[in-house]
Amino acid sequence: MKNRRLQELDHSNFEIVKGEPDIRGWDVRYRDGEKIGSVEELILDTKEKKVRYMVVDLDENELRLERRKILVPIGMAELDHMEDDVLMPNISVDQICDLPVYERNNLTADAERRIAYTLGRKVRSTHAASKETARANAKATEKKLKKEEKTIKRNVSDEIDQDFYDHEHYNLDNLYKNRLHEAHRKNNESEFDRSLRLWERRSEGGIIDVPDVNLSEEERIKRVRNRRNIYRERRYNNESV
Repeated sequence: MKNRRLQELDHSNFEIVKGEPDIRGWDVRYRDGEKIGSVEELILDTKEKKVRYMVVDLDENELRLERRKILVPIGMAELDHMEDDVLMPNISVDQICDLPVYERNNLTADAERRIAYTLGRKVRSTHAASKETARANAKATEKKLKKEEKTIKRNVSDEIDQDFYDHEHYNLDNLYKNRLHEAHRKNNESEFDRSLRLWERRSEGGIIDVPDVNLSEEERIKRVRNRRNIYRERRYNNESV
């Protein structure tokens, strides 16, 4: 990937912490349980060692969405409290449709800003704006983004301010909040202490650095396929019981 800070987990020297759920291959579902797609990959920030996005493949969705791949900030996802499903209750169908297509070699700061803008991260007036004003603001923002894109075009590192991620869209605790019951309680440990201990683990990013095993691209692809096949077989067997 051109952006060396943001990388696909499968193409990095990181792996999921042992005991943490690997959501790659899990179904992604909407508010009423409709299937949106599946988690194809996780995008991690190698500098901060935190997962920032999940790549959602909209293939085989039940909402008649265009088949493509999109990036969704990890804090907008929640694990189902029982099933191996990823829920996205706080995103609208219109926002899903407006999210840009994920391009592995075009994961730039501008692309991240476009995702943030699509998901509602913009300065709002204290007064109710008319539709024409809203349209004008949208055009002005688009023009500003294009100008910023030209400014950063020659910046190879394509960095973005880290405070950009100080937002609920990137709060990893949101992903795990339905699974607090999975933490094992220590003797005389209160519910608060147990929750705090679990959240501290989650906030570390859920990934660890591993030695470079020098896998070829073909070997990496094979590993990904094997992992997804195992998940699908396990999921099918569970549903058949």
